[in-house]
Amino acid sequence: MKKDYNDLSWVNENVWGKYGKDDEQGAVGQLGESNVLEAVSLIRKGKVYDLETERFKGMDIWDGHAGFEIMAYANAPGRENLKNTDAADTVNWYKEGNWMDESWNGPDFHMGCNTEVVISPMHVGTHIDALCHWSAGDDNHWYNGYNAADHLSNFGPVKCDIAKMPPVVTRGVMLDIAAYKGVDHLVNHIITAEDVEGCAKAQGTELKPGDAVFLRTGESWPTPHNGSTGVGISAARYLVEECGAVMIGDDMSSLDGFHEDGTSSVPRHPQPVHHYLLIQNGIHIVEYIMLDELARDRVYEFCFVCSPSKVKFATGMFFRPLAIV
Repeated sequence: MKKDYNDLSWVNENVWGKYGKDDEQGAVGQLGESNVLEAVSLIRKGKVYDLETERFKGMDIWDGHAGFEIMAYANAPGRENLKNTDAADTVNWYKEGNWMDESWNGPDFHMGCNTEVVISPMHVGTHIDALCHWSAGDDNHWYNGYNAADHLSNFGPVKCDIAKMPPVVTRGVMLDIAAYKGVDHLVNHIITAEDVEGCAKAQGTELKPGDAVFLRTGESWPTPHNGSTGVGISAARYLVEECGAVMIGDDMSSLDGFHEDGTSSVPRHPQPVHHYLLIQNGIHIVEYIMLDELARDRVYEFCFVCSPSKVKFATGMFFRPLAIV
């Protein structure tokens, strides 16, 4: 390890402008064809690991976000029962003369449709944080100096929203910190640079520039252990400054780790790792990524595929990451 990563030098250092004064993609925007080819070269078996959680009403969600709701919007018999009412034609599909009445929807087919409405934060279950998710300073700035006064609209941030993030295919690495520590799951443990370096050596895993790195704490799903385990500032800095990681995540609902008394890895800082990664360095964060199957099979490197949906002004997005070997 080249240096002590616990000092506060990072607070006054950032990569703004490094990738262009108008950049909104951060480190993953610098990945290229060589990263894709290296990742694809790791595929030897054709086995796909699904790293996503399920989502359902009542699921565990970090306290800073709204709950998850799913409601039936319409169903086949419900729509058909509107045909003898004065409901508007736009919803009264089976009314005589409309597009689903018997002249168009014959008895041999009798088609129907079930639909729903989801009300949800984007930061629920397995998700990725956009570079605009957290802000800092009196001007509420985020990555590349964009700020609330100039770049926050009624619909959300207009700069660095999740729609700006490119699809990512790169080498993925899983560091099984829980196994390295000899436990099924970590509780109230802040992962350090020494943990990361030691775990990588124990696994025989080389960390390379361009990696998406995921740290396994052993968090269970769908019932969490309710610990405060997560990544500390020294681990985040080591992965970025010494290893060149372009994306970092873990299996907790929030990446930042906390001591049992509620303090973080930086005194009087509520979210130092989010601050360092998202704001100062343009590194996307993945949370609640499911790593148990990779751990079971001792899969430590893989082709990682990440392609969040493009929702303008969104500060994050739930998605379905894949590990392919």
